[in-house]
Amino acid sequence: MGEEQKEKDLRKEARELFKIFFGKSKDIQKATTQTVKEITEKTLKGVQPSKEKVKEITEGIVEGIQETRKQMGGRLESVVKTLQDLTSKATSGLMEVVSGVIEGIEEVSEREKREECLRYIKERRSITFFDPNRDVPDEIIKEILNISALAPSGYNLQPWEVIVVKSKDKKEKLKEICYGQQKVEDASANIVVIANLNAAEEHVDRVLESWVELGYIKEEEREALWEQILSGWKSPEKRKRKAIRDSALFAMCVMIVARYFGLETHPMEGFDEAKLKRFLGIGKDRIVPMIIAIGYRHPEKELLPRAYRFTFEEFGKIV
Repeated sequence: MGEEQKEKDLRKEARELFKIFFGKSKDIQKATTQTVKEITEKTLKGVQPSKEKVKEITEGIVEGIQETRKQMGGRLESVVKTLQDLTSKATSGLMEVVSGVIEGIEEVSEREKREECLRYIKERRSITFFDPNRDVPDEIIKEILNISALAPSGYNLQPWEVIVVKSKDKKEKLKEICYGQQKVEDASANIVVIANLNAAEEHVDRVLESWVELGYIKEEEREALWEQILSGWKSPEKRKRKAIRDSALFAMCVMIVARYFGLETHPMEGFDEAKLKRFLGIGKDRIVPMIIAIGYRHPEKELLPRAYRFTFEEFGKIV
């Protein structure tokens, strides 16, 4: 086997090793470091490789990254550039590559995480046209809702509940309740967000038990805090405000997290709540702040530019 073939194999091995390690750890830094370590210990048998071989290894890792980009939502462009910059420099050996990779990846990963978060917030639009032929799997919807349940709420009482209307016949009925809005039927599903007015009484014990177990409070503090929490829900007006406020925070998370999964959403307030409650068996001690249509955007419909938004100077002030 010629030297050129050996270097090609080294490049291929680096690529395949990266994919294996990335699949196990889902951590770009660990996968890159493990790849270099594995090749150094096994393939090169402890011998310091030439700069050309170092270049082959890093190029192989870059190829591995490029093949796994979709799993990271395209969040690896800066990592690829970091590795490519390293291969273009006169590196002295693998340790220099490893050190540079770790430092570069730590820096770009943090920056890209922030940029990715902002991108999903900015990309969120209230889409009125969904693709009726594409279905969102139940497991994806559940994952979106589980992640969204990390939303903040007063005393962590989490007063939200959801009913996901997904079957064709139920979507048709829901469309009538929503005054004939076509997006209700075209969307893959409709998430009915429910504010539980009895969340304080129903959830407080589990919340406080968790706080004691985690060390947030001491056991002897539980009773006083229990009374304090429930006293804040005595007023019907406060009870209603707290439940709706926190459920709305949860709903906003749903719409942003949906973008991570490549989905579109539309929050709706246009529905007959009395009919909706009868249709889904929602009790009188619950309020429905909104319904969120969720699905894939119709590929043939044009999305118009975002409508005018007020600037800080128009809606706020610093005092």
